[in-house]
Formats: sequence, structure tokens, C-alpha cells
Amino acid sequence: MNEETKEKKSTGFVAFVKKHRVLLIVLAVIIAVCIPLVLTAPDEATLESAVPQEFQQLEARKESDTFNTIGIMSAYKAQKQVSAAEVQQITILGIAGQCIDTTDNVITTFFVNFVSWLPSLLDGAWITIALTISSVAAGVILSVFVALGKMSKFKPLSLFCRAYVFFFRGTPLLMQLYFLWFGLPLLIPALTISDRFLAAFIAFSLNSAAYCAENIRAAIESIDKGQFEAAKALGLSYGQTMKKIIIPQTYRRLIPPIANEFIMVLKDASLTSIIALQDLSKITNSILTSTGEVSVYIVSMVIYLIITAVFSKVFGVLEKKFSVYE
Repeated sequence: MNEETKEKKSTGFVAFVKKHRVLLIVLAVIIAVCIPLVLTAPDEATLESAVPQEFQQLEARKESDTFNTIGIMSAYKAQKQVSAAEVQQITILGIAGQCIDTTDNVITTFFVNFVSWLPSLLDGAWITIALTISSVAAGVILSVFVALGKMSKFKPLSLFCRAYVFFFRGTPLLMQLYFLWFGLPLLIPALTISDRFLAAFIAFSLNSAAYCAENIRAAIESIDKGQFEAAKALGLSYGQTMKKIIIPQTYRRLIPPIANEFIMVLKDASLTSIIALQDLSKITNSILTSTGEVSVYIVSMVIYLIITAVFSKVFGVLEKKFSVYE
């Protein structure tokens, strides 16, 4: 039995390598290129030594400098305010052991800015991802109860769930977030939420639950009624019917709308900038305000696209996996 298990694992590994050989080759090439670049990226002292002598000798009223690195590249930016109207700056890009003065080159200056911005943008991206995953997950869990409550024959519960869905689908998410952060503390001080992430999480979860509840209700009602009757004939209770027969068949049907909701929440997370949550959108606007470089939007949009592509792939794999229930 041990030998058979090992043989199956070996066969499975070989099949995986054959199926994804192009991707594995690309990854191997990227790693082979990146390792030398990481090892030879100039440090701060090396970049400072590459600053031209004439810039170092400038007398300035105010000076500032920054050093950033993203592993394969490093960047050094220095600025001197020579007079009230004149500011001089220099940017040095470090890559493959070389120090390149990029002050007057638009393309290489962009890479220097990219190295400077990326750490902050990634911090904001992690907050955006964490908010999206946590709020959609909480929303999906809550939506199951809302959907079942809406379908319930107990009228007060059904009316409450209908009102909940109507309210959160019928009002803007931005207004809900405004009310939770600014309005609720004025009406009921005891319910003041001091943590920005928690406030955004609650608002997004409640909103997401309303949309997902409709998706779940539609998925359940799309199952042939004959299956309910067959389960009843077999002596299964309503709970057993839902758990063992109906719910498993809704998995694949639910994945596309939930994936769509996930992407929508990911983009709507930019609304949290109104409560000063340091998400990707807020960080992007802060960099634009401080530097005046509109190219930061290009980097930010690429990050959004990468996140969207990764999670779209994940949902695609899940949809394929649960297609067995169809």
C-alpha cells in the first residue's frame, strides 16, 4: 500500500510538472535573474557616494533625502532648497551593482519613484486585501441566515430579512460608511467605533451580506422542486434536505456571483479614504499630494489589476472544483 501511495504521488507530481511546465520555466528564469540582482543591489552608502560633487557643495536652506529598496533595485533621492524660489534635486537608481544618475531622465526617474512608492503602496494593498477578504467572508456567512430568514414561513423573521436586504441594497455604501463612522456616535455615543478598519469592516460586511443573500436565495430556488419532494419522501427533515442535497448543488452556482461581489468590494474599498483608513487608494492620493507625480496612479492601478487577476484565478479554480456537484 505504501508503494502504491508513493507511485501515485510521483505520477501526480510528473503530471503537474507537464501541465504547468511553461509557468515553471518562467518562474525559474525570473528567480535566476532576480537572485544576482538582489545580491548586487547597491546600498545607501554606495548611492550617496554617487551624488555629484557640485550637488553636495550646494548651500541650502532646507535639505532632505530618502533611501528605499525593493530587493532587486534601490533608489536614493536628495533635495535642496537653494532659495525661496529654487529647489534642486537629484535621483540615483541602483541596480546590478551600478549607480545611475536619473535626474534628467523621465523613464529612469519613474523607476526611482516606483522604488520609493512601492513599500507604502504595498502596505495599503495589504489593508485593502484584508478588508475585502474579511468583509466578504463575514458577509457570506451572515447572508446564509438572511437568505434562509427571507425564505422562512415565519412572517416576522421574513419581513425583517426583506427589510434588511431592501435597506442595504437601496442605499449607497458610501452613505452607510458615513453614518457608521460620523453619524452613529452622535446618535448613540455608546456605539462609537474608534477603529477605522473595524468601522469599514462592519459597513462592508453588512452591505455584502445583503447582496450575497439574494444570490444564495436565487441559487436555492433554482434547484428543482422535485428534489425537495423526493427528500421528503425519503423521510429527510428540512434541515437534512438543505444540508445534504440542496446546499451542495448551490456551491458552483454561487461562486461566480460571490467572485463578482468580491471584486466589487475590492474596488469599493477605496471609499474608506473618507474615514482616513490607509488603504491603497488613500496611500496613492497621499503620494500624489506630497509629490505631484500622477504616475503613481499607474502603479496603483497595476497593483489593483494584479490583485484582481490573482483572486479571479482562485475563484475560477474553485468553480471548476465544485462543478462535480452539477
